Amino acid sequence: MKTTKGLNVLGLQKSFDTAIYAYQGWSGRVRVVEGDPSCDDYAKWDEQGKANDHEYGDINLKDGK
Repeated sequence: MKTTKGLNVLGLQKSFDTAIYAYQGWSGRVRVVEGDPSCDDYAKWDEQGKANDHEYGDINLKDGK
């Protein structure tokens, strides 16, 4: 899957919020530098795929690509 800014998202999964003890939003690793796994960064998105506190872009949950 890619973000709207063309970055690869790996390991996308539902995020667990321990404050409310429920699954809420999405999280995954973003490959910031193409071909370099040591430059991966963790990011979160809301239920609709909008970015939470990062500039890596939104995700399209309907496509799954």
